Formats: sequence, C-alpha cells, structure tokens
Amino acid sequence: MIVDDDLLLHRYGIEVVEERGSRNPTGKKLKRVIQLLLQEHLNQYGNEIVTDFKSNLLSKTNLKLEAEYRVTYRVEDEDDAAPNATSYRIKLKHTGTLSVSELNKYLASPKVGKLFEDKEEIIQALNILVGHHPKSSSQIASIGANKHFRLDAASTEKFDLGAGLTAIRGFFVSVRAATTRILVNVQVKNGAFYEDGPLDVLMYAFMQTNGPDRVKLWNFAKKLTIDVVHIVKKNRAGRRIQRLKQVNGFATTADGRELEHPPKVRAFGAGSKDVQFFLSEQSDQPSKPPDTSETPSKKGKGKGKGKKGTDPAPAGPSSQSQGRYISVYDYFKLSKFLHIW
Repeated sequence: MIVDDDLLLHRYGIEVVEERGSRNPTGKKLKRVIQLLLQEHLNQYGNEIVTDFKSNLLSKTNLKLEAEYRVTYRVEDEDDAAPNATSYRIKLKHTGTLSVSELNKYLASPKVGKLFEDKEEIIQALNILVGHHPKSSSQIASIGANKHFRLDAASTEKFDLGAGLTAIRGFFVSVRAATTRILVNVQVKNGAFYEDGPLDVLMYAFMQTNGPDRVKLWNFAKKLTIDVVHIVKKNRAGRRIQRLKQVNGFATTADGRELEHPPKVRAFGAGSKDVQFFLSEQSDQPSKPPDTSETPSKKGKGKGKGKKGTDPAPAGPSSQSQGRYISVYDYFKLSKFLHIW
C-alpha cells in the first residue's frame, strides 16, 4: 500500500439513537441508517469519507459537524420514507487525527525497539478504508470485518453443496504492518450461503437431504432473510422495491392463545392450508395476534407465550364477535381473486 506522505485521517465515533423508543438499530438496519446519513447529510464529501457502518467514520478533511443529524428510515430504492417510518438521531464525535506518514516513518526506522502508540489505531483505520467499498455494495456480502463475497458471482465462482446451500468463492482482505512498508494481505476464502430462489424450493431441497423433520427445518430456516413478493411496490423509476423480512418462527398450536379468537394451527410448522385465523365481518381483516414465536424444543412442540403485561381479552361481546375462521391459503387466494377482478 502506497500512502501519501501528508495523509491525515480524521476519526469520528458514530452514535445512533432511535427517535422514539429504546431499541437502537443493529446489523443491517444500522448499516442502512449510516448509508442514509452519508447520502442525505455528508454527500458533499464524496469519496473523502469511509466507514465501517457500525461505530467509526474516517475523513480526509476535518468535517464541519452539526450537533446531530436526523434520518428517517427507508429501504434501498425507496423514493420516500413511509408515513410511519422510524426516525433516528445520529451524533458524530471527533475522536482523534491519525497521521499515516508517521506509521511509514516508524516502519522504516532502524530503531526496532521504539514504540509507536498509534500503530494499531492506524492499521484499524486502513482496514476500514479497504473494507468500505465492498461493505457499501448491495451485491457483496461481508462476513465480519474482512471477508467479502459477491452474491452475483459467476458460476465458476460457485459450487452446489446440496440441501439448499451453495459455496461462493470470495476474499479475505486485511492491512498489515511489515518492515519498511504497509502490506495488503489478500487470501481466497470460500463461504456457505443459502441457495438463491423461492423459499419453498429451498425448503424442499433441505428436506430431500435431511428428511421431513420440521424442527431441523426450523433450525435451517430461522433468521433467514427473505424478499416478500406477494405485494409489489415500485419506485418512480419503475424498479421493484424489495420487502425484506426475517423468518422469526414456524406456526405453533400455542400461537395467539390469549386472543378472544385465537388462530387454529393443526400442528407445529403447519402450512397455509392448515392455519386458520378469525376474520371479522366488521373490519374484514384478521385479528392480529401478539408476537409469540419462540424457538421450538427438540421434540418440536411450540412454547409460544404471550407478551408480558398483556391483559387477557375482556369477556362479553366485541367488535370481532361476528365473523368466521378462514385459512391463510384461502384468504390470500380470495384476496388475489378480488384484486384481479
């Protein structure tokens, strides 16, 4: 790595706080919030800014900071934030200035035993620099701080592992200090990923290899990110906006047990034809159960529990007392039919 002698890196700590509520973003949501910060408030600095999309931001120039920044969450390709979208407050705090040339001088110095206090901090900053581009791309999956894999890799870069998994060849990239110079270490790495495609095809592929055990299937699918496609929303450029969700659980017989009209679930992991919910005639919408999904036990029985502090449904007539049970399958089939006609 060849570094300009006058290169200074101004380092800033990033603090993100939800506008209303106590849950601060983590993981992919935090990354998206920082992307919005760069696009909406720091775009004028262009390529002079890099970040790890977590807690650190580096700049070649000393930024003129505001007391705090506000962003409203919206997904990629979404033109405008939804009316009920969450807003976040972001604070940037200057935590120091790092002179990369001083590291070069230290590495070239004949005084081997001399300590350089900023060495590890500068190496960390340079790792953030080389990792910024792959982390900012939606077509690259970054594992940890240094491993990067192209999701649109050519077939020659992939290998089918079976059971719904595929191996993708990527790279491990890191900056290291060596005698008289700074090195960029690049190694070929392989990582296992879910096979891209419809969720039911992925599940069938897993069961063909591992059998029909639904607990094993749940362990395979939990926290899997999926793109929900039954509702299509496009931006002004005509591109479909992805609706990314996470698999939080399978249906259990204990789901919604505190509701006046709890769902009817035939068995753990039941499909859409075997899960019924109560459809109110007044609202023509299903009653929404509390979030009761939990990881199943080894025997495959759900352990759904209501939220703490949730009062049981009051006795007597209610606005939803008139209605009927309908399966998830029939509800979406009917909704699609009515929408088409």
